[in-house]
Amino acid sequence: MLLAVETSGTQGSIAIYDGPQLLCSRILSVSGPRHAQTLPAEVADALASHGLQPSGVRSIAVSIGPGSFTGLRVGVTFAKTLAWLNGARLAAVDTLRAIAQQVPAETEYVTAIADAQRSEFFMATYRWNPEFKLRDAIDDVRVVGVDELPTEFPISGPAAIKLASAEHGRFHVVEQSLWQPHAANVGLIGLHLLNDGQSAEPDSLEPVYIRLSYAEEKRREITAPNTIL
Repeated sequence: MLLAVETSGTQGSIAIYDGPQLLCSRILSVSGPRHAQTLPAEVADALASHGLQPSGVRSIAVSIGPGSFTGLRVGVTFAKTLAWLNGARLAAVDTLRAIAQQVPAETEYVTAIADAQRSEFFMATYRWNPEFKLRDAIDDVRVVGVDELPTEFPISGPAAIKLASAEHGRFHVVEQSLWQPHAANVGLIGLHLLNDGQSAEPDSLEPVYIRLSYAEEKRREITAPNTIL
């Protein structure tokens, strides 16, 4: 049995797989940075609804970012703790890949974006792999400005709402129902990673932030020693 956890944004979710079969997929009842208040209880409730116990979770897939600093810490810490307690396998899933996975296979390429603040975006482009029915990255996740976003590929992701004010018709944005990452896709990708031997170590896994938060950057500027020339 595999538990999937997605808390990278304002809308968290969990999913349960029995082998390749999706047993349960639900949106967390509390949104925003308060995921930590309900995540353990909602996981326990979802498992109980299928006659399962947390101790029976043998594999865990977790969305590791980029995304909300607080949300990612909550999800990754929970997944690492449960994996350590159960001796379970752990899969670290690229959040943008989980977003791209939701776009139908008829669209060969899709660029997934998330809000990086300061008028910038986290982005990467993914191609449909018909052999595994999954999307593979064709480039690395990076931070870009709006002028650097591709116009040749459809765009998806929670930050797509920020493109509404861009030049009309400049970007091809997929329908809004496909923007948010969901744990069901995190689990689907996680199953593939684990079957391919790509497991993560609970002791060393950390969220992928790409860069420091603005608050952390300012804190480092304040605490850094003065440079003597």
